[in-house]
Amino acid sequence: MAVTLFIMRHGDAEPAQALKADAVRPLSTMGEHEVLASATWLNDYIQQRGGNGLDWLTVSPYIRAQQTATIVESEVAVSTRDICEDAVPESNPETFVDWFFAMLQTHHMNAKHVMLVSHMPFISYLVATLDKQTPPLLFPTAAMAEIRIDVNAGRAEFVRMIAPSAAE
Repeated sequence: MAVTLFIMRHGDAEPAQALKADAVRPLSTMGEHEVLASATWLNDYIQQRGGNGLDWLTVSPYIRAQQTATIVESEVAVSTRDICEDAVPESNPETFVDWFFAMLQTHHMNAKHVMLVSHMPFISYLVATLDKQTPPLLFPTAAMAEIRIDVNAGRAEFVRMIAPSAAE
């Protein structure tokens, strides 16, 4: 079973305030524009490949990631969206990979295009965990890594980093 995974960093967020926790930081206006550009690109890309959208969208519980996912959903059809508590900045990528492959094998067996919306540094280490040939990557805000996954073999291959410009 072959799946294309898009790992997306949330858009630019408002700076942390002294009394606010990191989890409640919202997207900035610039971040909203960045995400919209990425989501528009993603929709076009999936359609060009004969797809009908994302089969599964899993998202960090943090506000800026949830807002990013909502903007993605405004441009890309999404069959299933859920929250993953283990997709926050300090999460363990090995634990996530085990859970992710189990979910693909049990709940999303027919998925072709899936997306994770999360945070640095977690997603940087996640790419390196999925594809041992790829070092940890720096993700610009609202950028995506495209990963090809062979679910049956338990392998993943980094394809490229995509960072559409909000000016496009």
